[in-house]
Amino acid sequence: MARIQITHAEQIEAMFDATPRQANIVLSRAINRAAIAGQTRASVNIRKEYYIKAGDIKKHVKIRKATANALSSQLRASGPVMPLMKFDVTPSSPNSAQVRARVKNGSRKPIESGFIGRTSNGHTNVFTRVGRERLPIKGRFGPSVAQMLGKDEVVDDIQSRIQDVLDTRLDHELDRLLRGEF
Repeated sequence: MARIQITHAEQIEAMFDATPRQANIVLSRAINRAAIAGQTRASVNIRKEYYIKAGDIKKHVKIRKATANALSSQLRASGPVMPLMKFDVTPSSPNSAQVRARVKNGSRKPIESGFIGRTSNGHTNVFTRVGRERLPIKGRFGPSVAQMLGKDEVVDDIQSRIQDVLDTRLDHELDRLLRGEF
């Protein structure tokens, strides 16, 4: 678990000693904006290496926002492994063509005896048969969003972006407050 520090938090609170609530509001706004920037950077870093849509990533990278009473925010990636159809797969609907998939950079790889199927609840994915019989079938999956974010250099890049945005937004929010735009 990584922590981002507000470098001048004590000085900000001292500046607004008469109205500490305003200082907390300024800090929470800056923290929340930094967390959103971290979520965006996580999506960008994942999509540099994996063929997946930003919306599919955003569903699994959640933010617990800071409030004036609780000055901490949390960026958390969780969720199950992603169906192979969330990545680059051809064909995209059930037919008799050879199924090829690309999860990471490179070319699409053929899925031996794979086929596109749609279950009774409308879920479409790549499936393979477990034996020589028609049933059972097994769905094919790629990594989860948390696994895609698991590299140390990715986490370090996200932390760096969050810290940069936090410093910038803190200056901006303080400037707004001092100009009376609060």
